[in-house]
Amino acid sequence: MIDALIEPWGHAYFVKAAIGGSIVAITCAVLGCYIILRRMAFIGDAMSHALLPGVGIGYLVMNAVFPGGFTAGGLLLGALIAALLTSVCISFLSAVPRIKEDSAIGIVYTGLFAAGVVILTRFQQHINIDLNHFFQGDIYGIDWTDMWLSAFAGSLVIGAIVIFYRHFTIVSFDPIMASSIGLPTRFLHIVLTGMIALVCVSGISMVGVIMIVGLLITPSALAYLLCDRLPAMMCVAAVMGVVSVIGGLYFSEWVNASGGGAIMFMGFVFFLIGLTVAPRHGLLAIAWRRRSAVPQADVEDLLKSAHMNATSFESIELSRRRLLRAVRKLSGEGFLAEESASEERLILTERGRLEASHIMRAHQLWEGTLVRAGVQPDEAHAAAEKLEHLHPREVLDDLDDALDHPVIDIDGAPVPGESEYDEEAGFRPLRLSLMREGDRGRFIACGSGWPDGLDAGMTFVVGPRDVGANAWKVRTENGAELDINHARADRIFAEPVRHGEEGSQES
Repeated sequence: MIDALIEPWGHAYFVKAAIGGSIVAITCAVLGCYIILRRMAFIGDAMSHALLPGVGIGYLVMNAVFPGGFTAGGLLLGALIAALLTSVCISFLSAVPRIKEDSAIGIVYTGLFAAGVVILTRFQQHINIDLNHFFQGDIYGIDWTDMWLSAFAGSLVIGAIVIFYRHFTIVSFDPIMASSIGLPTRFLHIVLTGMIALVCVSGISMVGVIMIVGLLITPSALAYLLCDRLPAMMCVAAVMGVVSVIGGLYFSEWVNASGGGAIMFMGFVFFLIGLTVAPRHGLLAIAWRRRSAVPQADVEDLLKSAHMNATSFESIELSRRRLLRAVRKLSGEGFLAEESASEERLILTERGRLEASHIMRAHQLWEGTLVRAGVQPDEAHAAAEKLEHLHPREVLDDLDDALDHPVIDIDGAPVPGESEYDEEAGFRPLRLSLMREGDRGRFIACGSGWPDGLDAGMTFVVGPRDVGANAWKVRTENGAELDINHARADRIFAEPVRHGEEGSQES
């Protein structure tokens, strides 16, 4: 086995293939990270295929200028011009309102590639280009000129990425913010496209279209699964690109297969392995999270059951496995007491009691809204069992206001008030109309001027609600009692306070 690993390095063609392929792989992998982040994979594919007409025209021009021979530089210049023409055409078509970018790429890609095929078949007696070599390359036929050209192009690309790293990163992650702070997003896109063209042109003679596209996308996509930071993603992508090249060359030697095809096959295999076992974004990790996840509906149903005094595990209509998982989640988040699981009953903490009241309030408000809209009570109750899980507080406040802030629901049960408490931030300010009998608070603002007898900073207790008159009774710290109508109660804001925190207020 060790001999099989060492023996290929005794051949010059294998060493040159490994070095040249690694140079191309590192450049493609680092540049490919931006391609993945900016979702430009299709542009890289189009760019590599659209080189064909440039290569063909360059071949004809060189034969005309240098009868009996041609120079590789001319071919590369023609390919580079074709790549830049591709970028310009894609940008032009994408600016047309009814043509999306993916459509523009497809049109230009197929059009220019077809033009290249026409040129090659029409002038085949003057052009000695093997399409199979164009697609697959000849990695075992690398010469030092190809290698130096790839190294030079790679240096330019990596150097540009280092110099413009911050600019490319901002544009890739948040193009809107990049425009707002004055970055030339259009110019940076052109530079990035030009770098893709340069990489394709410099490496296509060695590795072919298929391998260029694969090295631009596959290692970077694998690194994207494994990393959450761009510098780490670039490093991992470069390493995986080199590993794919070396592994593919070994595989090619062992099975006597095409070098370029073997390299991309190994890259694909490594990607599938990473896709399966990546610690955070792999298929196994996703499947485990889904299996371990506790449905939010189960959690909220348990809170509501506890609010309705159905605290025994036997009274909960859930499988025991789902029930225990939901209890552990609620205990870990501080909604249930830690002894709930061992005692097999739901023991709400203060935080849990507030959240359970919120869920119960959502059910009652949705149910009341449906009944007011003409839905039968039984049907409204069944629908509210599902709608109660949609409970943004702003939405519930609007429903509460539309129902004239009900004190009891359609079944005569009390509707909890909205008085969420956060241990770090304290109580959030509430409209007086959302408070319930017995709630205590401190006035902080009034949208239309304070009524006589009330002022900011004054503490109060909410008294019994006069539902018929749709009025709120409050007793202030100096003992005065006032009736406040619905419209004014909606404009008065108060900060709820705990019992004992209202200072000198009498109970």
